Amino acid sequence: MNGKICFAVVLLCAVTCDSMLLAAGDWPIYKGNIYYTGNNDEITVKNNNLKWLYQASDMVYNPIISDGLVFFVDLKKNVYCLDEDSGKLKWRINLHEVSARFFPAARSAGKVKYPLVQGDRLFLTDNFVVYCLDKRSGRVIWARTGMRDEKDLFDRNSEYNRKTPSWRQGADNWDPTKHSTTLVDGIYSDPVIRNDTLYYGTRRVFIARETENGHLKWDNKSVQSYSGYPSFYDPYVFTQSMDYSSKTCTLMCLDAVSGRTVWTRALPVPERIFSPVVYRGRVYLPIGSSLYCFSLSYGSILWTKDYGETVTSNPSFTEREILFTAGNRRLYLVDPDSGTLSGSIDLGERSSPYFVTIRDQIYIAGTVKKRVGGRELSYAFLRAVRFSNRETLWEFTPPFPGGAYQPAASGGIMFLPAGNYLYAVGTDYYPRVVEGGDAVYDPYNSAEDEPRNPPERKKDITPEKKKEDAPERKTMRKMKITVNGEEGTPIAARLEIRKWDEGKPVYSDRITVTRPDQEISVPDEDDVEITADADGYLPRKEIISRSDAEASLKLDRIEKGKEIVVENIHFEINEAYLKKESLNILDRIIEAMKKNEKVKMEVRGHTDSTGTRAYNMKLSERRADAVVEYMVKHGIHPERLVAKGFGPDRPIADNATAQGRRKNRRTEFYILDK
Repeated sequence: MNGKICFAVVLLCAVTCDSMLLAAGDWPIYKGNIYYTGNNDEITVKNNNLKWLYQASDMVYNPIISDGLVFFVDLKKNVYCLDEDSGKLKWRINLHEVSARFFPAARSAGKVKYPLVQGDRLFLTDNFVVYCLDKRSGRVIWARTGMRDEKDLFDRNSEYNRKTPSWRQGADNWDPTKHSTTLVDGIYSDPVIRNDTLYYGTRRVFIARETENGHLKWDNKSVQSYSGYPSFYDPYVFTQSMDYSSKTCTLMCLDAVSGRTVWTRALPVPERIFSPVVYRGRVYLPIGSSLYCFSLSYGSILWTKDYGETVTSNPSFTEREILFTAGNRRLYLVDPDSGTLSGSIDLGERSSPYFVTIRDQIYIAGTVKKRVGGRELSYAFLRAVRFSNRETLWEFTPPFPGGAYQPAASGGIMFLPAGNYLYAVGTDYYPRVVEGGDAVYDPYNSAEDEPRNPPERKKDITPEKKKEDAPERKTMRKMKITVNGEEGTPIAARLEIRKWDEGKPVYSDRITVTRPDQEISVPDEDDVEITADADGYLPRKEIISRSDAEASLKLDRIEKGKEIVVENIHFEINEAYLKKESLNILDRIIEAMKKNEKVKMEVRGHTDSTGTRAYNMKLSERRADAVVEYMVKHGIHPERLVAKGFGPDRPIADNATAQGRRKNRRTEFYILDK
């Protein structure tokens, strides 16, 4: 191959997805979404039960979750894919071996960076190469040098190579395949994915590539990256440029489509480079012991706040507050409008905490030193805290030594990398593995009333033997279904039929109906979900029972100024935590908004009149926030959504009856624009 990098492009074969899986799970950026929460489904982790653990060949880090699969890497450059539910290995690939195809000299390509997922593709980078794999099989789809295309890299007299310090005019013995900037430059800014484009930075250039094939879309040579990762907020990409030769640091806003520079802002030179993050139309950036807030449009400084000790993490956003760590031991909560400190949690000296946030719960992973057998060893810890009252909900200590890395959560399970192990913690409704729990399975809030006092948490946990999952063939029956538009006329629609059992989807199918009273097959059981959607309409979900011989679903057309009640969006009792069984109707609404890109909505939360008005106003607002943030995490631009809570002020039924109160506890979508 004459020392050149050869780029293999492998055609992606169609893969049939497991119909039992939960909503599609892109993971386009560090910690999963633009709010940097480490969780994309808003499902809380209920307890410290150990579901499973997996031992890797070296220290593990950077787990992410997508479509029932868990991906992570180790220091030996192995990439692992595990089954999310069981922890069983699906596939493993070593990137040393992959990169050897492109670098015959087999030199080390550095640590693998954060994995990303878009659709059925898994993206990884090391210092030199961008890899695109089939996430279900681990096959290499394509791989390219992370710097620039071959022509620039290996043409001795290219403008790119002329910038290499060792290049000399007329130096015939200078070989770019041995001394190319490929080996001097490197990927220093971890990638992110937005709209089928991969964005990342090297020391000398900021690059955008097509996710389909890795082809270069554009580059911006004014950006010099040394750490962190870019962030996105359509139509912009934000990054930092650090020029150590002139000791200047710059915050840069780039046009995501063309790469042109929109605005720049000179910054103090930081001791540690963090990434700019965007929340509600503002850009936030930690520098030293301060947090800076910039306007999105022009980059002007809106406020800055000094917290007295060095900020040691990127900000995260939840419950309308900013969270970040400082001093490698404290977690701060601040007001995004002013930077005012609203609280802090001290986790102890040298704890180096990482965190995941789900609504008002923070899951903190850190490291402590313990003396074992006369030696001082590092041990991880995982702690769940409700930040509104600093209540510790549960704690987990891994049985084996090893420092903690950034965890991630999905489906009510926390995935904690610590040492050579990946731990899956929190069993929810699932079979218990190590310890029992006290979860009650009530997916559709069938209780007549919702108490306004939080249920008392049980402290004693009784061990329970794990029951084995046995494959079960569902008994089916026939029923008739009609989907009508709001005029009462039958319309063609797509149906999703789903059955849950103790928090797990045990049956799922998608079909299309084209005529009234069309015969379909459904599980011969109670509580079967049928979700219908059609172009131009907001989806609707109904729960049918075994005795229903027929069903009719009416869809509301998406029209400006219309207020639409969406049934079967359920929350945990007295909380703003979404239930798993609520997610598929939200996913259908997300699909509808992606097809109708001009639609803007106000999500309205409502409660019944039980409890105080002040409590209900806050609860309804938090529930509306949860719906909006779920939709944003799955690709809807924040500017298209507004969350508002109305508490008990707009009843649609009589609060004097249990049935009326159930109707009043609802989520509505008001169409602001179309």
